[in-house]
Amino acid sequence: MQYRRTKIKKLNIITSLLLTAVLAAGCGTVEEENVVVIENETQESSYGLVAVTRDDVILTKSITATYMQLKEQTVSFDAGGRRVSKVYVNPGDSVKAGDLLIELSQDNLQEQIDELEYRIAKNELQLGYLDAAEKFDEQSAYNNFVYNNPNISEDDVAAYQKNQDSITQSFVYKREDLNDELEFDRRKLASLKNEYASGHIYSTMDGVVYTVADGLEGSTSKKDEVVMTIVDNASGRFETEEPDYASYFHEGEPVEMKIVYGSASGDYEVVPVDMASWGEKQVFEVFSGPDNEGIDVGVTATIKLVLDRHDQVLSLPVGAIYHADGKPYVYVLDENDFRQIVWIETGLEGDDLVEVTSGLNEGDKVVYK
Repeated sequence: MQYRRTKIKKLNIITSLLLTAVLAAGCGTVEEENVVVIENETQESSYGLVAVTRDDVILTKSITATYMQLKEQTVSFDAGGRRVSKVYVNPGDSVKAGDLLIELSQDNLQEQIDELEYRIAKNELQLGYLDAAEKFDEQSAYNNFVYNNPNISEDDVAAYQKNQDSITQSFVYKREDLNDELEFDRRKLASLKNEYASGHIYSTMDGVVYTVADGLEGSTSKKDEVVMTIVDNASGRFETEEPDYASYFHEGEPVEMKIVYGSASGDYEVVPVDMASWGEKQVFEVFSGPDNEGIDVGVTATIKLVLDRHDQVLSLPVGAIYHADGKPYVYVLDENDFRQIVWIETGLEGDDLVEVTSGLNEGDKVVYK
């Protein structure tokens, strides 16, 4: 568009008010005269001139999009009533899978675990010795029976057999007692280890700590309460909630997007993905953009959607066209630099330009204030 600033003379404004009243009186009528009111305005005002040119008239819609992660870990407690003794991370910290995030109070859990593990190991060792001990006692009883009884009677044999049965039964009881104790201690050890493990909460993924509950350290745990989130910025997508405009997008076709604030600010292209599953939310992936730091979760951007366009048509700036009773018109200058109204017809009204379909020709100049 070409513009030229100029001083334009204002024509004396003549406002004509025609009052025609027909009064019925009998068979006659009385007609009032025309009343003309004249208002003078002779001061000069500053305007510009803009030429009608061929240009692309584009109508767009700005849609707000928010960067959301695809992978996320929500951290909560398996049990309540335990004091949060230490929080090892803060919002914005990068973490790796396996990093310790939160530690709950352990009281003397580790001591109990150590004691149980020692007792279990001792009992397992004793259980292994029982076979050898049983054989030793049986051999001792046999030796005593043979060598201490030169004249063995039937009563001696019966007494020997009874003693051997007693030895066998005593070791059966010893094994049962040890196995019962081992079973009990192993279950208790597993429970203590689970409790200990639940008191040490680790990251299950690589990512960035997104949120941490206020006042978490020193507080008391509540079962299933989410106290921390970790997100994977590298796998995020932009989401919008504009279902009325979903039909304007096409799978795999890039559209413009702009991030204004933050380290990731710049102009991007994004492409719609998974359109078959679109509903209230629409999803986009970054197609191209600045080579800068990663986009943070929660960053907002503006997607520029082209709703309609007419290429290389006669056009004028939006501000050069006026309306009266819904009809468009422009001002042009006569040979005396007085403004004259020209009624026109328009087509597509874009963001900055309006298509002119009739009333003006290419190169015509109109007043542009």
